[in-house]
This record gives sequence, structure tokens and C-alpha cells, in this order.
Amino acid sequence: MNSNIPAVHYYDNAIFAKESEMLFNKVWHFVGFKSDFEKDNDFVTLKISDTPIVVQNVRGNIKAFLNVCSHRFSIIQQEQSGNRPLMCPYHGWAYDKDGIPSGIPKKPLFKKFSKEELCEMKLKEFKVSFCGNLCFVSANENVEPLEDFIGVFYNELEEMSLSLGDKIDVNTMEIRSNWKVIVENTLESYHVGLVHAETLAKLEPSGLDFEFDENNSSWTSELNIARDKGGYKKIDTYFSPRVYDIGGYKHILIFPNLLISTTHGISYNYSVIEPVSPDISKFTSYVFTASTESTKEKSILIKGFEESLINFNRQVFDEDKTVCQLVQQGVRHTNLSGKLSDEEERVHHFQKTYLKFLQHES
Repeated sequence: MNSNIPAVHYYDNAIFAKESEMLFNKVWHFVGFKSDFEKDNDFVTLKISDTPIVVQNVRGNIKAFLNVCSHRFSIIQQEQSGNRPLMCPYHGWAYDKDGIPSGIPKKPLFKKFSKEELCEMKLKEFKVSFCGNLCFVSANENVEPLEDFIGVFYNELEEMSLSLGDKIDVNTMEIRSNWKVIVENTLESYHVGLVHAETLAKLEPSGLDFEFDENNSSWTSELNIARDKGGYKKIDTYFSPRVYDIGGYKHILIFPNLLISTTHGISYNYSVIEPVSPDISKFTSYVFTASTESTKEKSILIKGFEESLINFNRQVFDEDKTVCQLVQQGVRHTNLSGKLSDEEERVHHFQKTYLKFLQHES
């Protein structure tokens, strides 16, 4: 198979701008987990095509607003996540669950605002939707329902998210590579034997068990881990029974940049690749173990398993970072069309989906 995307798509500024308009402004974006919004005033911030957005629990309502004050245009929530009222840090303007100014310091010094005028100063609102414990937001007023966007993987993603227990690691790094290079790297196992020789390759993932939806895809593989022997048997037993249980490894792409994987339904990784510039991406990985009914204190074995899981994931992603940065150095110096093997069929599908959005006439 020939690669669908010319090398120029991985570094060109005009194409990067077109991606913002034609792709990222049209789709659903993963924000975080329902646990991020448990308390009143819990919030998470993000950018969609450089537009600052805050998703916040406002008196029990999970809402997404433009993170810019209507008064003098300061950013409202400045941290990546936290807990504080929806109130501007500049002059103290506060907003209600509908994004309408509800608290204006020294209000008598302003002309008396009518109800209509206050509504005109409402923060721009964005759509929020949940798949189980997973929170998504979209800047597109006409975006399709989240269930349709996730497609055939919706029920499985919901079940997986309801199986999440302890969040044991959050790993954020800057990768000097185009976001598509990083996504494509995660979609194929062709590189595993060489790049991950001392890590992932030792689990011997293999095969072409792919499933494709309109935009999304998955890969399922057996692993050489014996679930019924030695220390792993105790780990498997500790996390049993569990809502989601599979025999090996599963990796799912929710287009364009959310990657979800699990091993035996015991450990989970949620990775988000956010474009910063044509040559720089922000990578964030969340690692969970499965929920358990056990009320006992974690044994040394389980604590050791969690520590090894964190170290393993971080090492694998560091290895991927290195090779993705090498690709980014190379793409500016070729006019060749890449070639894809059967093991890279998910890359082919991702590229076709990407071009579908970029070539769509609105």
C-alpha cells in the first residue's frame, strides 16, 4: 500500500492551519474522566485549534465555555485543572451555570444592565457529552452525537471506562514531532521488534486482528503472559471479577488523537496527542488499574505491579518519542511517497480518514 499523506503534510504551516479549521474544529475531543468533575467548581482546561475552553462542574452541571471573560477578555481558569469558581481573576466577574455574568464587583458603577444585556455577555458555550466515565467536548455546533462518532466501539469504550479503578500515573511530555507521526506510530506493531526490543517486544504482541469503523480502528493481540501462573496469577485474581476482561491486549484509536489500550482488562492507558505546531505535539498519558472489590490494603506484589506498570509505560513512550522525533527530522527532506505493509493497515485507514476531513467542502 502507498501512504495516503505526502510528507509535506507533516510540517507545512498552511496545512497545519487547515487541520485546525477542517478537522479539529469539527470533531469530538477527549477532555478527561468523570472523576475530574466530581466536586462543584472542579474544572479542566484545554485548547481546540488554539481556542481556550474550560469544562467545569458549575453547581452540579458539567458545562464547557469559552475560557475568556466577557468584561475585559482575561483567561478565566489559568491552570490545566483544579477547583475554583467560574470567576475571572482580573476583576472578579463570576458566571452561573449558563455562562451568564452573575456576580459583578462594584456593579452600581456600571450602567444598569438589563437581563437581555447580561445574556448578551454570556460566555460562548460548547457541547459536552459522556461515554461512560469519559468526557468529550466539541467546538462544532452541528457535530454528530458522540455515540455515532465513536461508532461500533461505543459500548466497549463505555464498559472499559466503567472498569477503571485507581489512576496510578499521569505522564505529560513535549514531543518535537507532528501529531500525525505520533498517532501513526501507535497504530502499527511493525516497529516493535526494533524500537521496543527490551520492553513491549518481550510480550510478543502480533497478528493482524484489526477492526475498522468509519473513522476509528482497533487491534487485538494475544500476549505471552501466562495469566494462571506465578505472580501474575495473583495479580489477575486480585483484580477479579472485573467488568471488562479480555485474553490479551487491545488498542483502540478514537479519531483523531485519542488512543486507548488495555492488557487483560487489568491495566489501561489513555493517551492524547495534541498538536501545538507543525513540529511540536503535547503527549499526555493516563494509566489506570482495574477497579476491584477488595477492601484489603494493597500487597507488596500489587504495589510492585503498579510501579512496574508505570515504569514500563514511561519507557515505551520515551522510546516512541525518540523515533518520532527522528521521523520529523526526515520528512522535510523527501518527496517520496511512503509504503505501508499489511501490519500498517490501521495507518492507511487513519490517513484516509484524515484526508476525508481535509478535502471536505463545507
